[in-house]
Amino acid sequence: MKLFFKSATLLIAVLTLTFATQSCSSVKPVEKSQLEDGAWVLKSLKGEDAKTAFTGKMPDLTFDFSKNMLSGNGGCNRYTGSFTLTEENIFSAPNLAATMMACLPGNKEPQFLAALSSPNLVVSLTKEGVLTFSEGNKVVLEFEKSQVTAKSADADIVNAENLAGKWNLTSISGGDIATLFTDKVPTMEISNDGKVFGNAGCNTYRTAYTLAENTVTFGPVMSTKMACSSLKGEGLFTSFLSTPLQAGLNGDKLTFLKEGNIVLEFTKVIE
Repeated sequence: MKLFFKSATLLIAVLTLTFATQSCSSVKPVEKSQLEDGAWVLKSLKGEDAKTAFTGKMPDLTFDFSKNMLSGNGGCNRYTGSFTLTEENIFSAPNLAATMMACLPGNKEPQFLAALSSPNLVVSLTKEGVLTFSEGNKVVLEFEKSQVTAKSADADIVNAENLAGKWNLTSISGGDIATLFTDKVPTMEISNDGKVFGNAGCNTYRTAYTLAENTVTFGPVMSTKMACSSLKGEGLFTSFLSTPLQAGLNGDKLTFLKEGNIVLEFTKVIE
């Protein structure tokens, strides 16, 4: 009798394990090509309509599976970071980095970024084309495919033509602009022939750049030697120009990233 019960218990355990294995394997992975094909715009945040949670620009999301990188606009600031997505549709992006611009009221960007950074979210794509991120049985984020046309999307591809112009620094990694630059805020003027010049906070500088896909490599930076009350901000700014940076364009915003982290962000001067 004892042997019978032991055998029955073992059989139940085997059947349970087999069922669990089959259940896990039956999960159909979300097609990466569907996720990567364009940007996704926020539809809801923890059950709240995005149009009530954000009075201005709607947050968006873009996947790059070739680099396992995530990027987008949080409603005010640009963000980026690495992510993982398993075959069981488990998503994690715990180390998102964002610029630090002051945002207008009526903006739930912190809650949005916190939700997107939550560990082990389950991703699914409904028949209606809604991309959902769930935590347990609760949907925390919903996105819809952006309706931006291909022509508009192409305008954000980085090239010599749309890099050209004058740009004002709006964010820098490693400090606050108002504290680092008490005299002048750095500028960057880029010409069509690859020349770069501007003000680094006190001294003027000039250099040149080369572009390979979205990677910008600046040449040696030459600057004047004026006496300045503080060169801390200027030194930080020019140090970022000494290594290759990944460039991103979103309308009048120019962002430079290093190792997946945003280090510089500029706004274009409209003349």
